[in-house]
Amino acid sequence: MRALASPAYGPLESLKIIDLPLPEPGPSQVRILVHASALNPADFKSVTGEAKILHARVFPMVVGFDFSGVVDALGKNVSGLDRGDEVFGHHPYGRATRLGAFAEYTLANATALAKKPAGITHTIAAASATAGLTALQSLRDIGKLASSGRVLVIGASGGVGSVAVGVALKLGARVTAICATHAVDFVKELGAEEVIDRLKVSPLQTASGPFNVVFDTAAASSWQASRHLIERGGAYVTTLPTLTFFRDKLASIVTPTRAHFVIVKPRTQDLDLLGSWIKHGLKVPIFQTVKIKDVAAGLKRLQSGSVRGRIAVDVAGGWD
Repeated sequence: MRALASPAYGPLESLKIIDLPLPEPGPSQVRILVHASALNPADFKSVTGEAKILHARVFPMVVGFDFSGVVDALGKNVSGLDRGDEVFGHHPYGRATRLGAFAEYTLANATALAKKPAGITHTIAAASATAGLTALQSLRDIGKLASSGRVLVIGASGGVGSVAVGVALKLGARVTAICATHAVDFVKELGAEEVIDRLKVSPLQTASGPFNVVFDTAAASSWQASRHLIERGGAYVTTLPTLTFFRDKLASIVTPTRAHFVIVKPRTQDLDLLGSWIKHGLKVPIFQTVKIKDVAAGLKRLQSGSVRGRIAVDVAGGWD
């Protein structure tokens, strides 16, 4: 099979299309003919070695965490799926992930995927997986967000943030969003009740709390900076555990608010819920779709900070 791989940690230019043996599924695994994937900061960090804990240290390294495609083969302990079923999901962040989705075929645990609902494209399904589950698990599970709650989404135009606005709405919350000038109208269209332009005002001084959850999708702020906006019993949730975060985590222990970071987990039941929401109006905005051969250029675009929403990857038709 063909795969996009890096021979060692290094620049994105090291990514090349190579031939690899067709992988065989283990007892609890599914082999998937990949139709689409999507780009995440974790892809860049894995290839360059900036974050070596996100992917197994195997070379050539095939990354790509999101996938949507068709079941091609089943491990002996897998039930509830058949060859030909359309599925979507994402590989977990961690060293157990050895073969990513930037390949014609990928292997995934049956618990890390769900059947793709009819009427949803492979592109949308793939783009929804990591971002959607990060938002869902951050807001519902970690933030304990209930219906009629209020959420402040920092970085609301990015890959996770743009989906998080819709996830919060599906959970019954009201959303205030923070983004840059060029994305204000885009975020309003996603359904945010209020959008604050961070380039024109000091957003954490402008926002009118209290909020049940401050969701820092861009890891651009801190619990300390936003704690005045969090209601008693509420939470600050970030996607990246920096040194500042750990200091805040310790300090928050003796306060009525909490500081957390999310480690997204692929779960069939959560993917099923996400798929149902997409069928009933959850927006997964696609900024651009790149061919698999152009992933390096797409990752550079993602790093630029100019992307509104998700960058999807055409795997099935993007090799030439």
